[in-house]
Amino acid sequence: VQTLAKERGEKCPTKVTNQVFRYAKKAGAS
Repeated sequence: VQTLAKERGEKCPTKVTNQVFRYAKKAGAS
């Protein structure tokens, strides 16, 4: 997840990470 966040947007890692976490939750990944 961290790598994806870094690749998606290093300017806003926290925001991106939050989005990734939301997507993971939607997909059903803990």
